[in-house]
Amino acid sequence: MKAVAFSNNDIAVFAWTFGGKLKGCLGFAIYRIDVLAGTETPLPAMATFDGQSADPGRTTVVDPIQKFFWKDVYAIRGKTYKYKIVPMGGTPGNLAPMPYGPLITNQIQLTPHYGTLSAYFNRGILATQATAKALNDTSGGGPMADALTQHIYTIGDPLRNDLAGDMIDALTSLPKEAAQSGATLKCAFYELDDPEVIGTLKPLQGSLNLILTNMPGQDGTGQPTNDVYEPEREAMKAAGADVTDRFMAANHIGHNKFQVLVQGDKPQAALFGSTNVTAHGLCAQTNNTIIARSAAVAVAYDDYWIRLRQDTLPPGPKVTGPQDEPLRSADAKGPVSVDLEDGSGKIDIWFSPNTPKQRASKPKPDEPTPPDLQALFDLIGKAQQSILFLVFEPGYPSIVDAIGQAQKVNPALFVRGAVTDATAAGEFYTAIHDGQVPVARPKKGDAPLPEDFRVIHTRGVTKGDAFGQWTQELNQAGHAVIHDKIVVIDPFSDNCVVAMGSHNDGYKASYNNDENLNLIKGHRAVAEAYAAHCLDVYDHYAWRYWLESEKDKAWHFLKADDSWQDAYFAADNSVKSSELNFWLAAVPKTDALPTMHATGSTRVRPALQEQTGGLSPAVGPHAAKAKSAKTPKSAKSPKPEKTTKATKPALQRKTKSK
Repeated sequence: MKAVAFSNNDIAVFAWTFGGKLKGCLGFAIYRIDVLAGTETPLPAMATFDGQSADPGRTTVVDPIQKFFWKDVYAIRGKTYKYKIVPMGGTPGNLAPMPYGPLITNQIQLTPHYGTLSAYFNRGILATQATAKALNDTSGGGPMADALTQHIYTIGDPLRNDLAGDMIDALTSLPKEAAQSGATLKCAFYELDDPEVIGTLKPLQGSLNLILTNMPGQDGTGQPTNDVYEPEREAMKAAGADVTDRFMAANHIGHNKFQVLVQGDKPQAALFGSTNVTAHGLCAQTNNTIIARSAAVAVAYDDYWIRLRQDTLPPGPKVTGPQDEPLRSADAKGPVSVDLEDGSGKIDIWFSPNTPKQRASKPKPDEPTPPDLQALFDLIGKAQQSILFLVFEPGYPSIVDAIGQAQKVNPALFVRGAVTDATAAGEFYTAIHDGQVPVARPKKGDAPLPEDFRVIHTRGVTKGDAFGQWTQELNQAGHAVIHDKIVVIDPFSDNCVVAMGSHNDGYKASYNNDENLNLIKGHRAVAEAYAAHCLDVYDHYAWRYWLESEKDKAWHFLKADDSWQDAYFAADNSVKSSELNFWLAAVPKTDALPTMHATGSTRVRPALQEQTGGLSPAVGPHAAKAKSAKTPKSAKSPKPEKTTKATKPALQRKTKSK
């Protein structure tokens, strides 16, 4: 028997097993234990038994969880928790704890801080029931996307704050520090329109050195423009900032979104990731950001910032960012390898463009692999246990094809990925089924490429899919849904790798764009945080994938018997669910890392489960192996604990961007 929990700044995930199928078990009541407050609260229910009314305030005590892994989307950021898992038997409407258990997970804390590195994830998934309800309640009958825009551009709006989560703090942290200390802030941005972040940048005046590229699109009147963010560009100049206009040629973008804090002439910290400085980047797409309190990392980003500025021509020409040979050759000399100062891991930092020339308009089959992607492809090929990933629109070739090949070579590899681009999901399917991966995207009207359940594209509950208490969702507001660019390799190994940054993980980004790609190696705590984010997002869309593709495989209501467990255990009670095996193979990292609360611990090894004498209450041949041991008599089950009244749950969570 085992129960393990993991977390990042935004969510807690946990998995458990009692050793096999539990006869008569209709699911699990799950309690959140607030370690510092000493309280227990049952988690809110997400589904009911058929025929029951989905009244507000229902919990897992009456509507139990029929899974062996779960996530707490209502956990409060910064708090320290354990989770108690109680098997429930009986009949719908008349459930009671079963005579064994409960299991208690290890202790976790929802914090972004892992020593030198702090990792932030937002709640940018729009396709949730909570967001749909919020938009329907406030839209006045208009389109949900229009209502969303009103919310996310209003500073302090509850929906904005819920969707952005800690990402607002992340993007405003270094500007606020620069203002307080008199430091210089160097930034390179692709997009810029978020009023709250801009509000922390403007006061820096001449202490802000900003390289701002251009993005083609439409202006505020709907007319075509080569510079969507021209008003923000001029506003920053008017505020006294030192702004470098870096305008790119067609099919090239200045895609960075990084900040460098420089005290005197010494770089101190750097921020980098996938999050554009827009309200949509904060609230309407999934994104991640890291702040590195590392002078060595900051120096690497500062050097790159200087190279970008040196490559930028004075205002006047249509293209001021030529990406000439000095920039390309310097980037190609990467990576910059940094051993983090606290000994927690290592980062190999790559910058783009890093190829001798830009990409051909019609690439040839023997197109050279860029050096940064070759390094990442090599790591993917060496994966031992798992590869998890989230990408937007990587193009071809990309990490999706490399992961497909790794899966083909090692069928036992646990692979899960979610993408915005349906074609990328189809390329994984093609790669593992011996087909020729197409370079060209399917034309309009052509049948979409098939998908494998392991790698899926995003979708929401449509009007035709709605049932019971489930209503139509808003899947996206703009081009991006998943905007992360993440690959996580073997997160529970000391050889773990997290690939993240602005890089879209395909050839075009390395050949044609200003980008950064960061390979974080051996940092278990950060890898676990990224794994939790990846599987949180994948799990969210997986049910919607089944609902769209094979409705009979998508759950609609809880089952009134114990047959739901058949998806997790074979006839001999061995685990057959690859997801459950993935989580149960893990032991959380036990490093004592800095936390937001001195009395809390970010990671604690799970205690031995002693409630049943170490024996499984499961039935069947697998559990019978322990029959020679004496099983203790079951004590009379106590009634579920009275809990403190749960606070009203926060909203669940969860532009053409690149």
